[in-house]
Amino acid sequence: MDEEIVERLDQVIALLKIAHADAIETARKRIRADKVYAAILDTAGKWSSAAKVHTAAKRKGSARSTTSRKIAELIELGLLEKQGGGKTLEYRATGLI
Repeated sequence: MDEEIVERLDQVIALLKIAHADAIETARKRIRADKVYAAILDTAGKWSSAAKVHTAAKRKGSARSTTSRKIAELIELGLLEKQGGGKTLEYRATGLI
């Protein structure tokens, strides 16, 4: 990608973060207050296997179905991304909050 475009996109991102700082902080506090959401995001700081993410959530008392639902919610919110499938499925936090 053209370096100038990347620089301009970085500027737009910075401006949006400044303009929406309060909303971002409110969302961060709400999401991080849930121990299962927090465990999922903390475990997926870099690409992490689905098994590792589910294990971290289970340690917080989350059932597998609940963890799967919360992962789907985090993906829908743009806070988590996934790659692969089956035994190679991995998750990574996007760093938005």
